[in-house]
Amino acid sequence: MRPDVADFYSGISFDACRLLGAHPAGPGRGWGFTVWAPHARRVQVLGDWNGWNLYRCGELAFCEDGLWRGRVRQARAGQLYKYNIQGPDGVWRLRPDPFAFGFEDLPGTASRLADPGAPVPSLRGTLPAVPRIYEVHAASWRRHWDGRYYPGPELAEALVPYVKAHHFTHVEFLPLAEYPFDGSWGYQGSGYFAPTGRIGGLAGFAALVHALHRAGIGVIMDFVPVHFAPDTDRLAEFDGAPLWEAGPSDWGSLRFDLSGGPVRSFLLSSAAFWVYQCGCDGLRVDAIGSALRSQGQAAAEFFRTLTAGLHARFPGVLLMAEDTACGLRATAATGAGGLGFDLMWDLGWSGAVLAYLALPFCLRTGGFGRFADAQPPAGQEKTLAPLSHDDNAPPRGAIRERLYGDEGQRFAQLRMLLLLQAARPGGSLLFAGTEFGQRESFDPYREPNWALPWQGQHRALDEYCAALNRFAAQHPAMADGGFAWAGQDPETGVLGFVRRDGTETLLFAFNTKDRTAQGEFRAPGQGARQIFATAAPESGAPPRCGTALRLTLPPLSGGVWAIG
Repeated sequence: MRPDVADFYSGISFDACRLLGAHPAGPGRGWGFTVWAPHARRVQVLGDWNGWNLYRCGELAFCEDGLWRGRVRQARAGQLYKYNIQGPDGVWRLRPDPFAFGFEDLPGTASRLADPGAPVPSLRGTLPAVPRIYEVHAASWRRHWDGRYYPGPELAEALVPYVKAHHFTHVEFLPLAEYPFDGSWGYQGSGYFAPTGRIGGLAGFAALVHALHRAGIGVIMDFVPVHFAPDTDRLAEFDGAPLWEAGPSDWGSLRFDLSGGPVRSFLLSSAAFWVYQCGCDGLRVDAIGSALRSQGQAAAEFFRTLTAGLHARFPGVLLMAEDTACGLRATAATGAGGLGFDLMWDLGWSGAVLAYLALPFCLRTGGFGRFADAQPPAGQEKTLAPLSHDDNAPPRGAIRERLYGDEGQRFAQLRMLLLLQAARPGGSLLFAGTEFGQRESFDPYREPNWALPWQGQHRALDEYCAALNRFAAQHPAMADGGFAWAGQDPETGVLGFVRRDGTETLLFAFNTKDRTAQGEFRAPGQGARQIFATAAPESGAPPRCGTALRLTLPPLSGGVWAIG
């Protein structure tokens, strides 16, 4: 058996898309087709070249290595095609190519013959080590007046200057692998090697990545290796029996069978495709906890293979784990029994902070302990603080609407929340619309309310977010500094901590209640001056009591003091 075929069956292939799928066979020779369909009795291929005539299909041969292969001399780039598969029950089923690089415009389901072309260059290894990420649902961040999607080049014209003006270091896209249902947000995929036609397929996504990279902005793709679309005309029961799937998931989709070698190779190769071919600088890997709970050691071994293989092949790639609730060490080295990710989304932080800020002010003393405990990074994990699409989705609603208080108090708490997020070690992520106080829940069919950033407090919040990201980029202690508590008081709702590296020491102090509060914070040094504030900054140097600073903090505010 050829080495590449053996790797595919062993579950260790990172380039299975070169082995399977449709590829040009050479000048004048048409296209070759290879498909994995072990339960099939017969496999045929048909498409535009034969007028979709079921009685004139090209026959694929079952080869000694267990794959079906064939060649169609009349096939040409850009044409649509499907496999016609006779299952073990004798029934014929039309199926798209799991390894296709393009698909028919929705709602069509046919695959499209496409050559991915030259890989898109990446910025891996040149981006800030601590990311400030702007999370975007590309299909709805901008929409034409008649509901049409913005293709990649048009989206880039609006997105790139916006991200630059707000001083984010990366853009993270919700899943862009082709998916049939808008309401899934992209998390129920079907075309794992094909950027969705919503943004113009391969060419549209390449143009978008090129534009972001020219502006020095990293690109992260949300990668979904745990579950996929349940549609019966896609991957479900592909060859007449369960093939890719291991049963239903928690979301009405189907779980990938992570114990199967070919399934693992399919997913490993998809991840490598987005990094190598599409130029992505990182991946956010979705629903890891769900996979670990449902598939145990098989899932853990898959994630270790994924991270070790991508890090070895693509130095500098940023790999982030989401939902690691069942306790395996996501960011520990694979050799030490961890999963090998670079960062873990700290969902405990966002859950605790948002729950606390939703409490009436009179009840915050009782909830202060859980809120304070969430601030240091969790254990030995390297974490990222997310305020993501999930935190802005129904039924809970947009973050701004979940905060307690009147209009002014909500905006004050949003400013405080964003500073708290930026001050925490490990980087941050902000879902589109949060930067200006979006009122409505995330809706994949509708763009954010772009009239709001021009209005009063929304505009002030938007400008504050840009200033905060610029401030974070200018202070190395916020990137590399350690974390040490400086003080906390449940009765007043005050807490503070110090970030320190070799060049500077910064004190971050917060008042989480609706009354002016006094606080003493341990911050050894000779002097202190306030260099950033969510409200009107203090004038003059704060008084000292030994090694402690005495600060007067306005209601629902936060600030940063440089300690000298």
